[in-house]
Amino acid sequence: MQQFYIPDIDANVTVHAFNEQESKHIARVLRKKSGDSLRLTNGKGLIFYGILEVSSPKHCSITITSSEVANTPKTYVHIAVAPTKNMDRFEWFLEKATELGVQRITPILCERSERKILKIERCEKIIEAALKQSLRAHKPILDPLTTLKEFNTNASICCIAHCEDADKEKLQRVVSQQNNVCILIGPEGDFSNKEITWAKELGIKAVDLGNARLRTETAALVACHTVLLINES
Repeated sequence: MQQFYIPDIDANVTVHAFNEQESKHIARVLRKKSGDSLRLTNGKGLIFYGILEVSSPKHCSITITSSEVANTPKTYVHIAVAPTKNMDRFEWFLEKATELGVQRITPILCERSERKILKIERCEKIIEAALKQSLRAHKPILDPLTTLKEFNTNASICCIAHCEDADKEKLQRVVSQQNNVCILIGPEGDFSNKEITWAKELGIKAVDLGNARLRTETAALVACHTVLLINES
């Protein structure tokens, strides 16, 4: 079933009219007709089911027949990651992290960051498309590009993954049985020694993601998946 993202819909709505862009997609691309079933979400945990009453490229409307509250994820994952120089790679990460069920993403600006400008609006569109495709009901929060010194999290445990030869623990050991986790992933050139020291002074745990040297976006996705796999089982 096709899912649509309607951020302003709430539990009291009985009829919803789609905007012209969505209507065109429903009528022309998906070829939906009156009487077909659709699924909607507001990205905040509510799922709606309904019947398409009017199907036109300029106007589609749906009558809501039922709704439900999606299960709240057991584990809250906040990933702070430096956007890659190649924007396609970062967009790939946003898509896959949304599919996995990450709750918050903070793009961070580090000393060695090669990308220092981020088009948040486009990033939001990538996330919204992944939310619809994966049938997720909780849309990740996407923060603006934030310097590392300005970064903040309310996670019960925060970790930093870096490539320097230093004392580190296995990520899976550190995050096991933790329901609110934050992980920091640096840019292509890794975190600087100054940034690693900063993290250590704040009590952020240095973690190891394995023996292979991973690309930024791969490391971020591995970290997300590891936390969710261990704690969702």
